[in-house]
Amino acid sequence: MLTVGIASTDAKSSGALNASLVQTGMVKSVIEWVAVSRGTWQLGPDEPVPDVVLLDLAVDPDPYFAFAAQLRRVKPVIRIVACSSKAELDSDLLLQAMRNGVQEFIPRPIDIAKLQETLRRFLLESGEHDAALRERLFVVMGSKGGVGASTVALNLAVQLSRISTKRVGLIDFGFPLGHACLLLDLHPQFYIRDALDNLERLDSHLLSGLLTRHKSGLDVMAGAMHAEEWERITPSAAVRLVNVAQSLFDYVVIDFGVAYSAQWKAVLDMARAILVVAEPDVPALWSLERHLTDLGALGLDRQRLHVVMNRWQRRDEEALQKFEKSAKRSIFARLPNDFAQVNEATNLGAPLSRNHNDPLTSKYKQLAVQMVGEASSEVAPNAAPKRGNNIMNLFGKK
Repeated sequence: MLTVGIASTDAKSSGALNASLVQTGMVKSVIEWVAVSRGTWQLGPDEPVPDVVLLDLAVDPDPYFAFAAQLRRVKPVIRIVACSSKAELDSDLLLQAMRNGVQEFIPRPIDIAKLQETLRRFLLESGEHDAALRERLFVVMGSKGGVGASTVALNLAVQLSRISTKRVGLIDFGFPLGHACLLLDLHPQFYIRDALDNLERLDSHLLSGLLTRHKSGLDVMAGAMHAEEWERITPSAAVRLVNVAQSLFDYVVIDFGVAYSAQWKAVLDMARAILVVAEPDVPALWSLERHLTDLGALGLDRQRLHVVMNRWQRRDEEALQKFEKSAKRSIFARLPNDFAQVNEATNLGAPLSRNHNDPLTSKYKQLAVQMVGEASSEVAPNAAPKRGNNIMNLFGKK
């Protein structure tokens, strides 16, 4: 992740550049130097110098190049990028820029893909990479409709917030309509369409204002209210939204619904783990096996695909053993069947909230611990279950 500075004389233009940087998903922090007069940017004596600086070139480029030369003297390894609205740059200007340490030109308006490519190259040149971004994102999807994927997504997100005491966001990509806010009895003012309709200026500050806060501490990006809104939700726009969310939250959970295509691989590639939720019945298991095959065909890492069996009962084990043998894949987690509790929570619009001795609530906590890779004295993530009602029964086979 990079630290980036923006040198500009226009606050609106600087803000647009800031939003573009955040949407690449490769930026840790952004400093904006907005000079109110001709080229008066100055570094403070103890001010940290960012890894990359964007020069928001105006009519007179000389002050920008002078500032670039100053930055280069302070930090010789800094990367400097000039942004210009000119379709073509004359050779004299290019030569002057190079002499003052400018390494790259990017035309305005900013092409996010071009900017991302440039930043990725800078990361590789510095010996770093952006794989750490995956540590923040978890995708939950269903093998078919009605298996409880939205319930799993929101309860996982709530437990992540509780066990980590960090900021967690839930993005509702459920197709065709989002149910996350309904299941949490939230009444959002803004929806996913509001974020994507303002994509050119979407940054962490704007996104914060579009979220709905749940009393558990979870922040929710409400999903589509009308099916036709998906005509405006493209995979590339979704990637940019998720990147901004990752800059805002410590962990992000996506309720991905059931529908996907090869075009959505870019979103799935960003995830640390993809949880595919199913029920232990013939239609769900049939669909699950085919989803796993299709996801594998997209080139997704098999190690990041995890099967979560919802509404599990011990009598289902024979069918699940057959599935594991056929699919050559073990079941990652079994969520016990507790229809009464889940139905009550759904009708109340609340996450599961019984105490830690409750099998289902404990299992969600255990799942969250596994997702963040944290040890817990209360949970033994890889322990084989035994008969009885203690927490050790909740994972795996009898």
